[in-house]
Amino acid sequence: MTITRSAREARAMGTYVFDQTWERERDRLAALEDLYDGPSLHRLAALGVSAGWRCLEVGCGAGSVARWLAGRVGPTGHVLATDTDPRFAEGHGLANLDVRRHDVLVDPLEPATHDLVHARAVLEHIPQRGQALERMVAATRPGGWVVVEDFDIGGPMTLATARYYPPEHTGLAERLGRALERLFADSGVDAGLGQRLPAMLTDAGLVDVAAEIHAPVLPGGVQGFFPLTLRRLRPRLVATGLLDDGEVDLVLDLLDQPAFRYVPNFMVIAWGRRPPG
Repeated sequence: MTITRSAREARAMGTYVFDQTWERERDRLAALEDLYDGPSLHRLAALGVSAGWRCLEVGCGAGSVARWLAGRVGPTGHVLATDTDPRFAEGHGLANLDVRRHDVLVDPLEPATHDLVHARAVLEHIPQRGQALERMVAATRPGGWVVVEDFDIGGPMTLATARYYPPEHTGLAERLGRALERLFADSGVDAGLGQRLPAMLTDAGLVDVAAEIHAPVLPGGVQGFFPLTLRRLRPRLVATGLLDDGEVDLVLDLLDQPAFRYVPNFMVIAWGRRPPG
């Protein structure tokens, strides 16, 4: 999972999951982008993002989606990329992309302005996620699109990801999934939010709501998003009591083997349109 918030939001959430000062946090966020940008950008393109659009990227992380949007909307369009800790997205050199330190729960957003509002792996980390979504919808012009993406790793999804491990390691994979779910729940993160996104968008008054699930099957041997996340969370995973140090070592060893195949997380992409008029 990713999180792109600062200490201010951490206070609102209680226990913060990821420390932005970790020396490899930018690498972890960039690895998440490498893994999930393909489906995200495919969906945004399918919704018609093009020249002249005004777009808002909430929780912009390392900034790859915001930069792609800036390329799509061109000089006649505009992209506003926000984050409570935006330093990884700064220094892009694009005239039509503004990066701003901003808390979606409290800081001003110009109403009914944007043709597209997008957030990935953001709402799951905000306890007041319904309020955050309402503010995103309010910032969307009538007829514009809201696209939200969050993970679904809770409950039966733990068993589903474990099925992609070798049979002799299925039990280990299930314990890892339960430890991640426990850690996130204790930190105020809704690890199963992805499954509920379509209902949330409908309840927020959007129409033409739809969703899809992205679940990549990955090879080991690459220090990508999931291995980096586990390395960062290792002490807290062990602290759940559901895994010990040796088991974390075994998971990381498996992830280092090029012949190994695994599914890291299920990402749900949901979208809906603000009613015209």
